[in-house]
Amino acid sequence: MGAGAASCTGGGGGGGGGSSYATSSARAVSTGVGVNSGNGRVSVTWPAATVTFIGDSVTAGFGYCGAAENASNVSCGVNQPFANAWYFGDNSLSDCKPPDVPNDACSNNNLKGKPWDALPWSPGPKSPHVAYPYQIAASQSDSSYAAVSDWAMTGATPANWDPNSGIYAPQLKKLKDQYVAMTLGANPILSDFTNITLSGVTIADGPCVSSTGYESRGTWYAGPLSAQVGCVSRQWDKIDQTQHLVTIYKELLKQNDHVLVLGYYRACSWSFGNWQPAGNVLYGPATGYSCPSESRYVSPTDHKRLTQWDQAVAVGNSVNSRIQAAVVQAQDWAKREWPGTDRYKDLAWTLPDQSAWAQHQPKSSLGSWIFLNDTWIHPSEAGAKQLANTVVSAMCSSFGHWCGDNRVWG
Repeated sequence: MGAGAASCTGGGGGGGGGSSYATSSARAVSTGVGVNSGNGRVSVTWPAATVTFIGDSVTAGFGYCGAAENASNVSCGVNQPFANAWYFGDNSLSDCKPPDVPNDACSNNNLKGKPWDALPWSPGPKSPHVAYPYQIAASQSDSSYAAVSDWAMTGATPANWDPNSGIYAPQLKKLKDQYVAMTLGANPILSDFTNITLSGVTIADGPCVSSTGYESRGTWYAGPLSAQVGCVSRQWDKIDQTQHLVTIYKELLKQNDHVLVLGYYRACSWSFGNWQPAGNVLYGPATGYSCPSESRYVSPTDHKRLTQWDQAVAVGNSVNSRIQAAVVQAQDWAKREWPGTDRYKDLAWTLPDQSAWAQHQPKSSLGSWIFLNDTWIHPSEAGAKQLANTVVSAMCSSFGHWCGDNRVWG
């Protein structure tokens, strides 16, 4: 399913997010030193607050290139999608797929792998505008708005952002006295269900793949949904996922931040489990089969049919419920840490409209909110717009900002 120096001043609740600028306005430069920022500096009022987005590929805008790509064989321009190809030509999935150590190749917020080096978003023809933080930034009121930065890192896990031991701990600790929003927690759980075989070669075979079905006497069966949910539970606990999330939430609260945690939208990648025919994506990931079209009996004696979609939804629901439980655990800690106050309300949870996302999956006649050129798990530009709407609504209801049609900070 990503540190700057000086912060801007003025307005209420500014803080140390954003990037290395001291006298420029929030909308002056969007892409950092050494990169053509489009329109250059513009004269606007000072921002009322600082909002920094962190987390994983969903927030980074994976699938659409950033202002300064430096990965091998990646040449797509800012806001352009990478190619619908596995191996051939520049900008293929093999060029864009992050390694074991997360990087930001082919992500809309990429700035040579260091999105925190970019100044807060500003308008311009070469500004990134696909990832949902940037769509929010571009749609704010001109009279009252926040300085928006996107530090998310494709492939990142809660362990990576853990303030005690994560590789992005130094970045997390710079987020003080501001607003922080994130998607975080689907990695690496969804990878545990990923199965990709091309031309007889296994590219990915996660430890939970076997829970999605089995073969008996030449017939494939789905097995019960409890098998997939059980594997989520085992893998989640194995890597102390809840503890990492709670530690992140606690640290941000201690840094006097207002935190919005965004759950994950409903989705099903064609690479989920052992369902899709081997080699069916030879001509590019976009040629996969829709998840609801793949169905099996539960078992030789249970002729109820389950689909790949049913299983993916069960896994997604389990992941979201565990992230929400971590939010509640951190809120309970805040109630004890600051008794008699409302500090616990500085940590909020929101979830995309799951029913609406279910209707806008790949191959849907209503159009897809999922990017089709990889494994069908990341939002397309249209999907990022929906996430922007979800975050803006939650920011208004939880913190009183970005309210109204003009998205006034308030």
